Amino acid sequence: MLWLLPSLLAAAGLAQLGRWQLQRAADKQTLLTGIEEAHASGLVEFATLDPRASLRFRAVRVRGEFIADRQVLLDNQMRAGQPGVRVYVPLRLSGTRLALLVDRGWLARPDRSAPLPQLNLPAGEVLLNGLLLDPPGGGILLGAAANDWPRLLTRIDLSALEPEIGLPLLDCVLEDLHTPRGESIRAGMLPPERHRGYALQWFGLSLTVLILYGVLAMRSWRAANRPSPP
Repeated sequence: MLWLLPSLLAAAGLAQLGRWQLQRAADKQTLLTGIEEAHASGLVEFATLDPRASLRFRAVRVRGEFIADRQVLLDNQMRAGQPGVRVYVPLRLSGTRLALLVDRGWLARPDRSAPLPQLNLPAGEVLLNGLLLDPPGGGILLGAAANDWPRLLTRIDLSALEPEIGLPLLDCVLEDLHTPRGESIRAGMLPPERHRGYALQWFGLSLTVLILYGVLAMRSWRAANRPSPP
């Protein structure tokens, strides 16, 4: 009985990791399914949508002007073993007082001591076709000192960026359809099947802990209850 509680705690912790991986798989599957459905539904003019409604997984055509001096770089983005960043640029939507963060794809950053990379963006009004997705999450919110641009972050917090951009930000980001597939947000993403495989491993380890405890407990019980020699 001495090891009962530690064994149960270890098994429960391993099972929780398995459930977390299953949730990751479900989230990834929702993302992929939503993207495929958005592609199949065709483009709609963003101006015809209600910005107060749910905009996630809509394929849209938007007009606006890039706020080029407010580029946001999402750090720790690997591609084929090469370190880099994802570049997000706010787009001031034409005819509104709203801005939308646009995912402009991946840039290499092999030398972390070099100046931060940034994109050259077209001036004036642009027309973009893209998919509206949730902003990337995860990571501790770290960044450069205030007023330093481009801003290097490990997590994008739209509410924190909004006052620095100076316009209300919609609670989604636009993945530009012209972003090369190899630089898209899906290119570096583990597929749902991989997460399910990890979940199976964690559940297997949890069961192994319980089985080992059961075997050792049975041996200990038998040894304690073995008749003493005459």
